Amino acid sequence: MEDRAPVVLSTEQSSSSTSIRHKEGRGAWVLTAYGICGLALFGVLAYFFSDFIAH
Repeated sequence: MEDRAPVVLSTEQSSSSTSIRHKEGRGAWVLTAYGICGLALFGVLAYFFSDFIAH
């Protein structure tokens, strides 16, 4: 019986999980979107530049 895990009440569990959870702001998502668009644009430009060099 001593090796059983301690019982955690559901009210304690929900309050502790909400305090640990981190929420990103809108700015992080905007920067992520700009980063993805920038990488896509760089890929398109690199494709056309390599096509131009090859011919």
